[in-house]
Amino acid sequence: MTKRKKVLFFTDRIFWPANDGHKVVLTNYCKGLVSEYDCDVHVLSFLEAGQDEQSVLSRPDFISSVALANKPDKKTIVKNLTTALAKGVCGGPIQCALFKSKAVAKQLRDLTVKLKPSHVFIDLPRLSPYIDAISDLPCKKVLYMEDSFSVRYQRQLNSLNTLNKTGGVAGKYTANFKGGVAKLASNSTLQKFVLGTESARMRRLEHDAPKQFDYVVLVSPVEAERLTAETGNSNIIAVPLGVDCPFYTSGPEPSPRPGVVSFLGDMRAAANADSLRYIADEVLPLIGPDVMLEVVGTASEDLIDEFKSNNQIRFLGRVEDTRAALRSTSVFLAPIAYGTGIKTKILEAMAIGVPIVTNAIGNEGIGLIDCVDAFVADGATGQAAAVRRLLDDKDLAIRLASSARRKAIEIFDWQKSLENFSYLGFESSEDAKGDANVA
Repeated sequence: MTKRKKVLFFTDRIFWPANDGHKVVLTNYCKGLVSEYDCDVHVLSFLEAGQDEQSVLSRPDFISSVALANKPDKKTIVKNLTTALAKGVCGGPIQCALFKSKAVAKQLRDLTVKLKPSHVFIDLPRLSPYIDAISDLPCKKVLYMEDSFSVRYQRQLNSLNTLNKTGGVAGKYTANFKGGVAKLASNSTLQKFVLGTESARMRRLEHDAPKQFDYVVLVSPVEAERLTAETGNSNIIAVPLGVDCPFYTSGPEPSPRPGVVSFLGDMRAAANADSLRYIADEVLPLIGPDVMLEVVGTASEDLIDEFKSNNQIRFLGRVEDTRAALRSTSVFLAPIAYGTGIKTKILEAMAIGVPIVTNAIGNEGIGLIDCVDAFVADGATGQAAAVRRLLDDKDLAIRLASSARRKAIEIFDWQKSLENFSYLGFESSEDAKGDANVA
């Protein structure tokens, strides 16, 4: 009997429960490696703000073991930052300095030696320097890059010139800042400096990573093709972001409430908060006063307070089941202020069967056809007009929503996405059985 392969994921946060796009991807990758490729999945992870060791005890059944990595202390972080800044772009992304630790590097190496995994997945570019700790070990090294971060930061930098207020470069971690630190983090000049230098540093890393890793994985085929063209490397693989179609298509059909449009996401993330600001400031006034925007997802008190005088915006907070919230909306309005990759929220709305209005960035990697699957418009005037058409024409709304749902099922179901792991050297359970029978 063939031994099950072991796979080690080294991550920057515990990814359960899967309550944001990044965690959704890692959860489905790991579940797929267990169910479709007969692997045992082990995890070494840092904790993000708000997580504690209880997260480890509540690990899902498809995770065989979890070990915690301790973030470096302040003295080490200051030393790492000083070195990175002194070396300029050659010093690597600044965010890497926040995680770099000799103790964790040893922990990763020791665990890899102990488990003898076939593959080690290193989560996000910020952890990529840890490749040095295992470079000589006999396993496949995979960088889960996720998105083209250099492009994301450049788009965020551009948005600083168009929005009156932004979520800042620290995203949801801004809530942890107090007093002078919070004021400094919200300074637009500092934000532009950080985003500019980080974009350049990240671009260098994105071009070097394919030489250091056996495989680099992105969620968007568009970005995988772009990076392949830029670097000339053939080891850049797309394992596309998918959606749990059986889950999101199940239950009652949508029953839209007149005049209700929705936006969904963790509003502590800068891209989501800034997209909401754009919708509220630019799009909503053009749709008309008879429309209510419902915001689904965790939001900081500061953000809620920012819109307290706008009686067209209602914050629902985090909900247990987003399907119910979106089934009752007339339009899913999601022009994305900036970002890269494939947007989980768009795929979920597609699968649920809600008519969608988005922009080119929101549609990137998905391929919705304007006026067939959804309305795709760049500019507040076009987006507002699209919402108005869907509110006024129920037949049109149903037709577009149905087309988008078919596309979600046919193209973006996780089952299809996970087939791409074969390009990383994994053999499906069925293929393995077939080979065994032939032998």
